[in-house]
Amino acid sequence: SSDSQNFADLYYRGYGEIGFRLNPSLSINAVGGYQSFLCSGSPAVLSGPFAGISLRITGSVGANAKKSAIDIKVVQESDVFPVFSTVYANEPFGSILIQNDEGAELRDVHVSFRAGKYTTELKECGSVARINRHSSVEIPLYANFSSDILNFTENGKISAEIVVDYEFLGKKMSTVEPVIISVYNRNAFIWSDAASLAAFISPDSQELSAFAKEIIGITRANLYTGMNANLQYAIGIIEGLKLAGINYSGDTVTPFVDYYSTYDLDSIQYPLQTLQYLSGDYDDLGILVCSCLQIVDVPTGYIATPDDFLVLVKLNMSPSQVLNNFESDEGLLLDKEADEVYMALSMKNLEKGFTKSFEAGREAIVRCFEDEENYYEFVDTVDAWTVYKPATYSNGSFVDTPKQEELLKNINAAINQYISSDINVVIDRARTSGDANRLGVALIRAGRFTEAKSAFTKAANAGSVSAMNNVANILMIEKNYTAAAAQYRKVLEKSPNNSIAIKGLENATSKIE
Repeated sequence: SSDSQNFADLYYRGYGEIGFRLNPSLSINAVGGYQSFLCSGSPAVLSGPFAGISLRITGSVGANAKKSAIDIKVVQESDVFPVFSTVYANEPFGSILIQNDEGAELRDVHVSFRAGKYTTELKECGSVARINRHSSVEIPLYANFSSDILNFTENGKISAEIVVDYEFLGKKMSTVEPVIISVYNRNAFIWSDAASLAAFISPDSQELSAFAKEIIGITRANLYTGMNANLQYAIGIIEGLKLAGINYSGDTVTPFVDYYSTYDLDSIQYPLQTLQYLSGDYDDLGILVCSCLQIVDVPTGYIATPDDFLVLVKLNMSPSQVLNNFESDEGLLLDKEADEVYMALSMKNLEKGFTKSFEAGREAIVRCFEDEENYYEFVDTVDAWTVYKPATYSNGSFVDTPKQEELLKNINAAINQYISSDINVVIDRARTSGDANRLGVALIRAGRFTEAKSAFTKAANAGSVSAMNNVANILMIEKNYTAAAAQYRKVLEKSPNNSIAIKGLENATSKIE
């Protein structure tokens, strides 16, 4: 027989360790303590104090090994709105929380964001000189989003990365943390700031640009002499959209009249979508009209009212000139400080054409001024773009413009209506005042050149240099270049430095064969 021995018994050890980290992967340590290992019924196998020095080397194994003890979290303030894709380069949409759980402080820390094809480049969100051990910092979350983010037709998520570059114990290091970013669909919008709607007003869509420029080209080639050009361009766009079949379509899910004064999630169409759908809510129609006009450098603005969306068109005239172009200044926005005048167009009446849209717009402006209980914010599109950059939505589908003959017919009808309602009143006012030169200008705007020349001639005979130039201008319109040149010379005999006559004479002389 043989005796068996059980070597299992109590083992205990008490020790302490102190070390110095030379760099992120190498440290030297001193350790010491007391230990005892007993066997049942036998003296201790190992018992007593111990001490030693160790060299510790740490590293990563495998592609997914943790590279640092830095904890990174992202907190979104709200889901990303694709329409504000360019805004997020300067306005944060969340925060990045950095917790340092390393064995020493982090220095020269730089935090950046990227999201594959949804960003154009790595965006540095912020930097800090130092993060102490077991301390944390909060960095605003910015992004250089690309146009691919406008492909989100539904709410969704994108995979992104937070990149942290830093110095640790004298060594440059970097860690990358994958994160998930929530994104709204491309049409999502909240009316927290009416100016932010301007991000939908885009002059950069190739498809929309082709449509607007063709209409304006037809309008420009047939401009009425002396009549405000921006007013005529607005007529061309409104009548062009009417002929294209654009009409109001009530949004049954998020109607404008219910959502524009709330903070609920609304759905807004891009101008190209409205043009292709041939319909939209009041705000959708307004965005389309503003975009078409901005494409051809006609400044716009807008006002949201309880039952309409008003597009404001800058007329490039001063308030002092209003009564030379309109029956009255009622229903027009006059900014005397900025020396600017805006006309209002009602989107509620867009499909009825320019005249009805303009009449309703004037009435709406009057109601806004008379309403003492509510505030109506006027948003200047170009000013709003300084914060809310326009989002460019394109899909490669071009829209046919109306036939030129039909468009010109509608434009002329609208202009004749404007002449009847406003210019004829200006003519009567000028005739009553006895100001022959002013009368001639008004007659030119009405296309009544023979009567205008007679009025200018009367004023010229009375010694008016302006009237003398205007006689020459009409002769140019009549293509009587020889007579026009002679008239400009008469002006220069009386006013040698008259710039209008100098340029007019050069133009007339160049056309004489």
